[in-house]
Amino acid sequence: MLRYLLGLCALLGSLSLPALAGPTDTPVWSVHTNTRPMSFEHVESLPATDWEALPAGGMTNRGFRGNSLWLQTRLSPERFGKQVLELANPLHDRITLYILRDNAPPEVRHGGFRQAHTPQTFSRYHNQLFDFDLEAGQGSTLFLNIETSRPLFAWPRLYSGSDFFGNSVKERMWLGLYCGLFVTLCLYSLMAWVGTRDSNYFDYALFLSLMGLVQGQMLGVWHEFFMRGHPAWQDFLSSLLPALALAAFCRFARNFLNLAEHDPRLYRLLTLCMWAAPALILPTWWLFGSEVSIPVTDLVSLLFSGTGILAGFSRLGAGYRPARYYLLSQIPLVSGGLIYVSANLGLIPAIPLAMFGFQLGAGLSAVMIALALAGKLRALQQEHLQAHSDRLIAEQQMIEVLRESEAALETRVQERTRQLEEALELQYRQHNELERSNVSLKALHEERGAFLQIAAHDLKNPTAAIISYADLLRERWHSWDEEKKLKRIGNIRSMAQLTFDIIRKLLDIDAIESGNYALRPTTLNASESLRSVCAEYRERCEAKDLRLHLSLGEDALRLRIDKTALHQILDNLVSNAIKYSPQGRSIHVSLEQEAGHALIQVRDEGPGISEEDQSKLFRKFTRLSARPTGGEHSTGLGLSIVKHMVEASGGQVGCLSRLGEGATFFVSLPLAA
Repeated sequence: MLRYLLGLCALLGSLSLPALAGPTDTPVWSVHTNTRPMSFEHVESLPATDWEALPAGGMTNRGFRGNSLWLQTRLSPERFGKQVLELANPLHDRITLYILRDNAPPEVRHGGFRQAHTPQTFSRYHNQLFDFDLEAGQGSTLFLNIETSRPLFAWPRLYSGSDFFGNSVKERMWLGLYCGLFVTLCLYSLMAWVGTRDSNYFDYALFLSLMGLVQGQMLGVWHEFFMRGHPAWQDFLSSLLPALALAAFCRFARNFLNLAEHDPRLYRLLTLCMWAAPALILPTWWLFGSEVSIPVTDLVSLLFSGTGILAGFSRLGAGYRPARYYLLSQIPLVSGGLIYVSANLGLIPAIPLAMFGFQLGAGLSAVMIALALAGKLRALQQEHLQAHSDRLIAEQQMIEVLRESEAALETRVQERTRQLEEALELQYRQHNELERSNVSLKALHEERGAFLQIAAHDLKNPTAAIISYADLLRERWHSWDEEKKLKRIGNIRSMAQLTFDIIRKLLDIDAIESGNYALRPTTLNASESLRSVCAEYRERCEAKDLRLHLSLGEDALRLRIDKTALHQILDNLVSNAIKYSPQGRSIHVSLEQEAGHALIQVRDEGPGISEEDQSKLFRKFTRLSARPTGGEHSTGLGLSIVKHMVEASGGQVGCLSRLGEGATFFVSLPLAA
């Protein structure tokens, strides 16, 4: 965006300078020093010493020092054909052109925005035009009288018909680009306001549209297209539009600089200026007319613009970075306004740059304010990014505090936190990475909750039962017979064995995950291990009326595996099959060789495992929707231990099941060499 705006400024400047140059063969104009109204007869009889030749370019500016001006020029007899006299300022009240040809009565033409217009060849143009014909060899003199209630500025330019057409194309191109700049920036600001909901863009669009209307009036666009023949409206708008534009500028300045929050005193001052601009200018126009309201407008504009610049320096001194762009944007506008007012006061010569400096300054200021808004938007984005970074750092600190509170899982939490810190250092601005880390931390919480649940529930119940049985046995030791005593002692042993199994599984899974579980591989007969495990569970099968079928094949398969690990693998798979099998069903345990591996399968005829439960198999602390058929206890650790030990032994474990059709767990272990 910055490159396009600067390029547009360069193009505007390159096209505007040739357009302001005027014709190359313009005659020399003289101006009468008296600015009081005089009749044509009196002016015609004045001696040459009362006239003052204008410098090259034929431009003069008497400012507010009078309301009537006479100009004259003598045309060479060599100049003939269609001629067009253009007067650059279109807002003069009345303009009268006297054409004195040799040996002919004077021809009079009238113009000015208060004068009723007669049909002309050039009926619509942003400047005042007079066209007339000259015959070859005939000398002529032009007298031009200007009466105005505005600054007395005149720039007559005389063209041949063809030269005027070429110059008018250039001027209209310049005028179109200039007005197009305001329209483009205004539309851009409105779209930016709709997209960002930043009120600064709306304030800028409001100021820009009003400033564009002011420039259009000063350059004659309103006179050319809308207000021709309506002098009262022209007078009213010449005071109304600058007042509203000045109010819009004060509104934009106070909001852009965030004065309401950081400097309430300057905020109230600019708010007062915003309302004071129309309150001063419009009553002045109503009471005294344009002769007084226009100088008052110039004075108020400079005063209130200075207030806006003072506010900008105040915010810049407070470290507000966008104030730099704001001050840079005001330099062209205020400089152009000072040059324009100085020329009207006669402090500097009347040259095109002085007379049109306000228009050029306003255009450059519009572009610079757009850049200031873009700079402020970038600063706000950086602040938002910094706030987001601070929020991430705060969340990281909260994670650190939470990590320290997890004393029971200190080692594992420290490792996960270290991984999270490394990820945050690399991707701390990416919210998705933080979410993934939070999910990982949540998993640790779930494991901690499951661990506490086992400690609080699974260990509490058998321990409480042991205490209860022991108390009961102590109280009734002498009243019970031996059979009853042995039964209660058996109950105590069963509860103690259950507590021991839970603690053993917790220690096993912790040792496996921490890498402290040492496997001591030895050569084992797989068939003997299966027979031994199945023999251990014969009584449990008979108690639940289950039939346990063992199929070992013919080959004696030998494995290179830790003996304890193999026993836990087979023990967990067989005990799970018994635990979830209804009474009267069968359990099938088989061993066979497959592609250099021993394939062990345990198939039951239980309720089966749903697809949702299958996705959770082999996880720690996982309890499935199916429940043991005989009230047996389940910690949710058995299959997790099986998976870790099988994989540590170089094998694979899996499950095949459909809901209602039982389940088959298989383990594939490499054979010994």
